[in-house]
Amino acid sequence: MPALMLWFVVAALVTTLTAPVSVQQSVGKLRLELAVNKPVYVAGEPVEVRLTLRNGGESPLRVQFGSGQRFDVIVRRRGALVWRWSYDKAFVQVIQDVTLRPGETLSFGAAWGQVDLQGRRAEPGDYEIIGVFLGRVPDAPGTLETPPLPIRITP
Repeated sequence: MPALMLWFVVAALVTTLTAPVSVQQSVGKLRLELAVNKPVYVAGEPVEVRLTLRNGGESPLRVQFGSGQRFDVIVRRRGALVWRWSYDKAFVQVIQDVTLRPGETLSFGAAWGQVDLQGRRAEPGDYEIIGVFLGRVPDAPGTLETPPLPIRITP
């Protein structure tokens, strides 16, 4: 019996350390979700980030982008900027309209290689990731950001 209980504790711990983790922010019928594969990463292991925007309304929704950039991902530690997905990228300056049908989603992916903006390896510790959707939607104020999603890097 004790061996069985230990197995359940170990299985629960492994599941907790490897289960997908996400946060969301909603404005009206729009829901923005930021997700990573797990809450704890080994130093040097890429952190795969997925940002998904969903039209939860019953009518089509027009989204307008002011450039080719549609999203951004920000990594902070103790409130200080560590990495930004768009930092070393250039985007075409063109206005684009996209219509999201009811229930339709837009998804974006990025990978943080655990380096800072100067290319230095990130130290082990606690970090937070924020997803930013840069499309403009009628009746929605500015950009839409997720709450911070905590992750940990271990040695």
